Amino acid sequence: MRNAFVCSLVLLLLVAQWQSAVACPFCTVERATLAEEMAGSDAVVLAKLVKPAAQSGEGPNELGQFGVVDPDTGMAKFRVVKVLVGEEVMTGIEEIEAVFFGEANADQLYFIRGSGTDRLDWNIPIAVSPTAAEYVEHVLTLPENGAGRMEYFLPYLQHEDPLLAQDAYDEFARAPYSDLVEISEGFDREKLWQWLIDPMASANRRSLYFTMLGIVGTEEDQHRLEEMMLADNRVLRSAAEAAAAASMGLGGAITLPVMPEMIAMEQRQKQLGFNAMVGCYLKLTGAEGLDLLDREFLSSESDDPTKVYGMLLALRFLGDETDDVPLERLCQSMRLILAKPDAAEQAIRDLARWEDWGVLDQLVTMFKEADKSSYVRDTIVAYLDQAAKQQGEVGEKATAALAELEPLDPKAFKRARTLTAFGFLGYARAGSRPADTAPALNKPTAEDSAADSGEESSDASLATADSSDAPTLEEPDAAIDSQVSDSAAVKESADAVASDQPQAPADTPDTEAVAAETAGSPANQVADSTDASHDGLEESSTDPAIQPPTRGKAMIFVLVAAGVLVVLVWGVMRGGG
Repeated sequence: MRNAFVCSLVLLLLVAQWQSAVACPFCTVERATLAEEMAGSDAVVLAKLVKPAAQSGEGPNELGQFGVVDPDTGMAKFRVVKVLVGEEVMTGIEEIEAVFFGEANADQLYFIRGSGTDRLDWNIPIAVSPTAAEYVEHVLTLPENGAGRMEYFLPYLQHEDPLLAQDAYDEFARAPYSDLVEISEGFDREKLWQWLIDPMASANRRSLYFTMLGIVGTEEDQHRLEEMMLADNRVLRSAAEAAAAASMGLGGAITLPVMPEMIAMEQRQKQLGFNAMVGCYLKLTGAEGLDLLDREFLSSESDDPTKVYGMLLALRFLGDETDDVPLERLCQSMRLILAKPDAAEQAIRDLARWEDWGVLDQLVTMFKEADKSSYVRDTIVAYLDQAAKQQGEVGEKATAALAELEPLDPKAFKRARTLTAFGFLGYARAGSRPADTAPALNKPTAEDSAADSGEESSDASLATADSSDAPTLEEPDAAIDSQVSDSAAVKESADAVASDQPQAPADTPDTEAVAAETAGSPANQVADSTDASHDGLEESSTDPAIQPPTRGKAMIFVLVAAGVLVVLVWGVMRGGG
């Protein structure tokens, strides 16, 4: 039972990770879009109220003892004005009944969704304005994705109708960064700043607007962003606290002690959406701005985990989505995060994806010094597994390190390789940068070059696999066989994940799920590395790439996993757990 639950949970998280990889880098989806709701309904109509719900009870208001409408009998009748979805299902149906608790208004238009086969069950009607009615009709005609779709939602981001403003935001939150770049000619810098300084703007909204500003911003915006990021009211707050203490001691005004908290609230408001703010600033300033932020937020004196995590997400965004800063420079800043315990595990993932093998020795030391309960050990194992696949000195050092470290914590190795088999802790490069050129961090030796000179076609296929958008997995057959064909090993590994690991893997909106696994044990890898022939390496470089799941397959996986979870919950509630 426990093994099935772990596998189902991992599958759901894997699909969620894959979906987050294609969305706006700093945006959080808040709710389902109207398009998604309509796509999941058997029928959708615009209708008007014909007959209010029958009200029970006696008395002047006829609402019964408690003044509420009974949902079992409170069915109101609506006349269908327009069928948006399910014309075949709605053939011959002119009126429908739905539970309705609102005020009777015969002129009001309602948006109503229904589901069912033999009999349609209708959701509670939502009152919509004429503008909203036109909006939902037009949404059905838009392409499923791309810049052409996003152009339609741009004018609605701050619409006076909250239904439309929310839906437009959620559409943008789902859109890939490349779509925002394509429609950036329609972005208004002044409007973006008006929305950003609005005290009512949420952190999610500010994150989206900072992302948009990073595309169209100017040097003037750099200075404003710098002031917002570096705003530090600690001195002013300390003075306010001292004044408040003195005032209380002297019996002064009771409002003065509130001042320190008001100052803190003002700073928090300025820095809402800090992750996207940093990404926006670095998008405009490049490496020069990175030097400043390294000193401010990643130096040894910096201890604010919020700022560190914001820097990590911004570096990841620059490395995966843009080429404004050289990858070598991004790696330099990412290495500083290794000294931050709360974010080191995430930094290791990114350094491996960017193929920065220069920290290999440092990570070996970190593994030895880390507590056995630390999840960073699992991530280091996956990093070394990926490094062991490299040619030359890097691969040899990583293979030797794996052989040295595995006896120290075999359970960490088992956990890491199980999670890698499911697509977590994988490190194939994303390859989504506009000028996607990997840094020369692992240069083959002269001996390697001579051995490989007759196999240029293998090198070309390796370069192609490295720069494609699809994650790659070297020796996929061996990796799959080692994790799937041996069912006992999978169960044992899953138990280790469930019982031995106190902390779940960090789940971030912008983590990219890519599969990478090393077949065999470190002992076998050592034996392989001592072979004088490079044929094994050349063959692995031509292995076919494993393609990421399509949206349709991913949805099937979600439904299957959800079904398994429902059965498990039902079994537990029946006493069968």
